[in-house]
Amino acid sequence: MATVNDGRARYESGGAEEKPRKRPFRPEMNEEPQSVSQEAGRNNSTGGSYEGANSISISASTGVSELQQMCKQKTFTWSKIQHPTTMENLPDDALVNIFIRLLAKQVAQMRSVSKSWNAFLSHPSFIKSHLHHSINNKDRLLLVFYNETSSSDPEPFTVHPCRSPYPEPTNFIKLPAVNPKSGHTTSSIRVIGSVHGLICSRYGYDVIQIWNHSISTVSTLPPHYIPSSDHSYEIYFRFGFDPKTEDYKVVKIIGLTGTLPHIVEEWLQVEVYSMKRGSWEFVSQRLPSHVIMLINCDVVCVDGHGGYLHWHAFILDQEEELETIVAFDLGSETFREIRFPDSVLDSKRSNALGGLGGKLCVMSWYEEDDVCEVWVMDEYGVTESWAKHYVMSHLHLPSGVGYGFTSHNEVLIVDDDFRIVLYDPTARKAKILDKFCHGNDSMEKFVEYIDSLIWVAPPMREMVNGA
Repeated sequence: MATVNDGRARYESGGAEEKPRKRPFRPEMNEEPQSVSQEAGRNNSTGGSYEGANSISISASTGVSELQQMCKQKTFTWSKIQHPTTMENLPDDALVNIFIRLLAKQVAQMRSVSKSWNAFLSHPSFIKSHLHHSINNKDRLLLVFYNETSSSDPEPFTVHPCRSPYPEPTNFIKLPAVNPKSGHTTSSIRVIGSVHGLICSRYGYDVIQIWNHSISTVSTLPPHYIPSSDHSYEIYFRFGFDPKTEDYKVVKIIGLTGTLPHIVEEWLQVEVYSMKRGSWEFVSQRLPSHVIMLINCDVVCVDGHGGYLHWHAFILDQEEELETIVAFDLGSETFREIRFPDSVLDSKRSNALGGLGGKLCVMSWYEEDDVCEVWVMDEYGVTESWAKHYVMSHLHLPSGVGYGFTSHNEVLIVDDDFRIVLYDPTARKAKILDKFCHGNDSMEKFVEYIDSLIWVAPPMREMVNGA
């Protein structure tokens, strides 16, 4: 049976900072991957065209200034009927299919054309359609955040296009500014989570921000409770989306520790920040007292999309240390426990939570034989619905460290040369990205960049540094 000491060996945890260590799952590659898929062409969201009703063709790569001129004239030429038609005469679904192919910053500029366009392009249904298109865009970017920087690599993140060739994206990735009076610098940024193109990050424990790089907006959260230095404590943050209320929330859990490091003796009242309310509020339910440790191991930011947040935890049951999953319902703001599949509860196994196809999953492996099993909970909250979906070994995976699944159901691996490999376990194909990472030991979070029009709400709206 896995022990608390096993958890500490795999992940470092401290009152000031937490960072996951190098993943123990390191399959050795005895043969080349069966095939390496190369993505051909570029998705319409950046360089394609929309062929709508009556053969209207508008290139999404048209320059913004040129598009603005077209929009001000509000006239397009029909390719088959040789007379002009105004934009107002186009059906709404045609307009949606045109504008969802623009970048969020371009859409924001289009809003200035007229009041009617501003209302149309700011409507929640259009924002959702644009987001859906962005999520399914194959021209993706992966952001890798690090817990250490150096003089040669001063930026705390690197950008990795999933398609090659790709224009150098680093120029338009701007970190939110931090007040110099706080004593923090941008190099000390720590990502909490990412949902729908919004990134939640912190500087230390006192400065928390939610930001949307796509439209250069950031919200700095109001102050929240932090224990005095007289206490030893652990703080755990998570970021997620509640689909019932369409609200984005930050959850903060504080545990007071005692003589044994990282072992929580008392859980304090949980605080939840609501982006709709623009404030922190305490919730009535505390974390169960028999939970003695939470492990922050969500290296690939896929948690929190479906209305629940999850922690890999240890509980004390009749003086026996057991592994379990602690879930938080963002709608009801309550906790529950979810059992791991019985077959993965073995002291010789290592387990890591993740998401696969929008469902809770567990990657479980024996370190001796480098075989990884992927279990998926087909019906959320029902223990009996755990099912083994994949068994992967060194014969399938490139040599490297496996971190989890992306939102496109690929295993994210960093190979021995510090390149990101995206492996499709169904097709058994691997794609190696061109750009190199800094190194495994300093990697902290993988964020899938999503172009998004979602505006960050009160209390404070600020512009991203350099925008």
